[in-house]
Amino acid sequence: MGFHKQSFIKGAAILAAAGIISKVLGAIYRIPLGRIIGSEGMAYYQTAYDLYIMMLTISAYSIPIAISKLVSEKIEIGRRDEAHKTFKVALSLIAFLGITLSAILFFNAKGFAMMVKNPGAYVAVLCVAPAIFTVSLSGAFRGYFQGMQNMTPSGLSQVTEQIARVVFGFILAITFLSVGYEAAAGGAVFGTTIGGLVSFLTLIYIYRMKRGEIKAGIRADSQLKKDSALSIIKKIVIFSIPITIGGSIMPVMNVIDTFIVMDRLQAAGFSHETATSLLGQLKGMAGAFINLPQVFTIALAASLVPAISESIAKSDFGSASRKSELAIRLSLLIGLPAAFGLFILADPIMKLMYPAEPASLGMVLRYLSTAVIFLTLVQTMTGILQGMGKERIPVMSLIVGALVKFAVSYTLTSIPFINIRGAAIGTVAGYAVSAFLNLSAIVKHQKSSIRITKIIVKPLIATGAMMAAAYLSYRLLFEAIGRNSVATLISVTFAALVYGIVLILIKGIATEELEMTPGGKRLSSILKKKGLL
Repeated sequence: MGFHKQSFIKGAAILAAAGIISKVLGAIYRIPLGRIIGSEGMAYYQTAYDLYIMMLTISAYSIPIAISKLVSEKIEIGRRDEAHKTFKVALSLIAFLGITLSAILFFNAKGFAMMVKNPGAYVAVLCVAPAIFTVSLSGAFRGYFQGMQNMTPSGLSQVTEQIARVVFGFILAITFLSVGYEAAAGGAVFGTTIGGLVSFLTLIYIYRMKRGEIKAGIRADSQLKKDSALSIIKKIVIFSIPITIGGSIMPVMNVIDTFIVMDRLQAAGFSHETATSLLGQLKGMAGAFINLPQVFTIALAASLVPAISESIAKSDFGSASRKSELAIRLSLLIGLPAAFGLFILADPIMKLMYPAEPASLGMVLRYLSTAVIFLTLVQTMTGILQGMGKERIPVMSLIVGALVKFAVSYTLTSIPFINIRGAAIGTVAGYAVSAFLNLSAIVKHQKSSIRITKIIVKPLIATGAMMAAAYLSYRLLFEAIGRNSVATLISVTFAALVYGIVLILIKGIATEELEMTPGGKRLSSILKKKGLL
């Protein structure tokens, strides 16, 4: 069959590149969107979006992972016909789930908005409901291609989805702004529905283009006995349930978070308007920056599941352990500088992005920033554990983390002088607990000691140098030119450069890691000649 299998690093790189484009588009979109619809509009937008993600998790989170795993296993034993049948059965299942959940959200939109104490989000909830169906269908196709270890269709469809989401979201938000913030937030979030449709059409087109190759592979195997549709559904359900429960914990917690923030801030004496505005700052504005580094780790996790499954299927536990260590190191190389960069430059970044918003926005980002480290680790380790067939462990870790987040947020947010910072501290604490539990499980089940000091020391040294560079360059530049925007952009660029240089000088990056970055092969050959790699 014509599909070439991509290496796990190359697969991660393709998904990361698509993810970067998608996330950058999403972040660029959110910033002017926040300026247009303000923190009040962002609170409605984010409330609807969190409800959509919670519903989507049930239909389109775990089933594509199950398809990816089952298809990869069938292809490994040379059964392409079985792989294709698995995909077709899963597609029917996912379509049924998607349309059911879209209908539930659409016809109960008012009830959901009232439930989270944010009734103004009603229009936005209505507008995002159909997206569950379109995005679910895309998930089935992505899972099929990823199971073949061909990440290109997933990457391409992610990009077309995000472009459509951004373009239409913008146009509709601006169009409906004259009606009010509630309608503008509805227009913005309807872009997600259109994006899902465009993504699905992209994947259908790729599938049809490749249909000749797929059919040829299936015909060669057609004499062999196939599993029944019922037994395939049973396998998908058994594999999917723990992942769905695990995957829905944080989306459910985000919805509960909206309720906690709105309820506890009002208990602390804030008005409904101020509470809505603070919610928009935390989740719609500061939250967008916390999610950016996830681009790499989401891609890494998606590529890890079939790669580690393959090593375990061959009983090559040494290879599984090496892949795990490399993946954890990569997420720290991304998470540490991102977290501490946001911590040091929180105020200047927020002033640059949202000049009209109050100064408290920088403070919200500073408290939330360290969550990046634990969030990137949780995602990467979840991919490792799913690939090892231990999909229940990350579920339990997230449940414990979610309970910690709930307890901390509930307690601290109602203390007037802590207010919204309490919800940010709760988020950091919840992810930290989950990351620690996942790491313990990987070490225990792989029966190999992951060398934590080797993994963390050099990235920490480079991060320290980067923090100093960011802080000093911003101070000097701002004093010299007095313009926040120029000082922030130059100091962010300079700090990133310092991080990269220090990492290379202390030999903190391996050839394999460097070569997965764009242009990394050329750079690694130059550095090898200089004896720096």
